[in-house]
Amino acid sequence: MRLTKPLLAEFLGTFALIFIGAGAVIVLAPNETVAVALAHGFVIMSFAYAFGNESGSYVNPALVVASVVAGEHSPLDAVPVIIAQLLGGIAGAFLLVAIYGHGAPHHLGATSIDLSRTTLLGGFLLEAVGTFFLASIVLNTAVRGTAGPFAPFAIGMTVALCIMSFGAVTGGSLNPARTLGPALATGDFAEVGLYVVAQLGGAIVAGLLYRLVWKDTKADASASAVPGLPARS
Repeated sequence: MRLTKPLLAEFLGTFALIFIGAGAVIVLAPNETVAVALAHGFVIMSFAYAFGNESGSYVNPALVVASVVAGEHSPLDAVPVIIAQLLGGIAGAFLLVAIYGHGAPHHLGATSIDLSRTTLLGGFLLEAVGTFFLASIVLNTAVRGTAGPFAPFAIGMTVALCIMSFGAVTGGSLNPARTLGPALATGDFAEVGLYVVAQLGGAIVAGLLYRLVWKDTKADASASAVPGLPARS
């Protein structure tokens, strides 16, 4: 099956992101923001290097949406990939429940807005802008090919930097699978809709900007296509 390897790669990558990223929050938060940020960034970078040739290693439904809006991939191919990512995130979160229990510290690594530091609107904007940055980095370094073999490093470090910047306020999720998995495991859906709308909104804006401004200036078209999600002609 054409999508078997990409789907497995996306499932495993997203599973690892939640298991390691949210796991780091459980063990390290709230005073180890840099370590938590690097845990997220390094797992994304590692899986991008391991499976980038199979699926692009998006491990994030918002990034898949951005690639579709950018005109790089087919919506029909994107749907099963997004499902695989969401299932991977859910599986990672429930494994954390099995290990640490429902009473795990720091709300099982679930993301929520710290209303003592900002408002719901402020949290929405942080997640939207952060996801916009992340999607822009992915589309330009990996899809357009401007960073060559260093694209996974740039992508992973973008996630880490966003978490360092505002992870203490929103968790720096930037990823519907990162938001939904722990929410399902904890049964707390209070802010899930706000996060997902913000993340998808930021991704869509990044996709549109790429399509209108950057798409026709690929550094190396032969190297920028993502094998798991066939690029449009």
